[in-house]
Amino acid sequence: MSDFVWFIIIGILFALLGLIFIGLGWQIWSKQKMDLIISHHSDKVSEENKQAYCRLMGIGVFVMGAGFLLSGICTISVRSALVFVPMTAGLVSGIVLLAAAVKKYNR
Repeated sequence: MSDFVWFIIIGILFALLGLIFIGLGWQIWSKQKMDLIISHHSDKVSEENKQAYCRLMGIGVFVMGAGFLLSGICTISVRSALVFVPMTAGLVSGIVLLAAAVKKYNR
């Protein structure tokens, strides 16, 4: 297959992965679905901190999904090594938010 087709396939896969992460992040954030978070990280969260914990964790997953989605769109349209910048920024930002939520609320 040509490089053009591979870029399209990879872009679509990144975009789909981004949409899945955005959906999961939205479920955690807005509907406070703690069962979507690994129980090891949510066992010790108190009931009064549940809303804030879900908000921060959901935003973190949502940001990672947005990075993947933007990277997928850029991969389809630009076909450059710079397409990994949104994905990397989203992953780093999301992981920082997830780690902050675990450190702050999982005591």
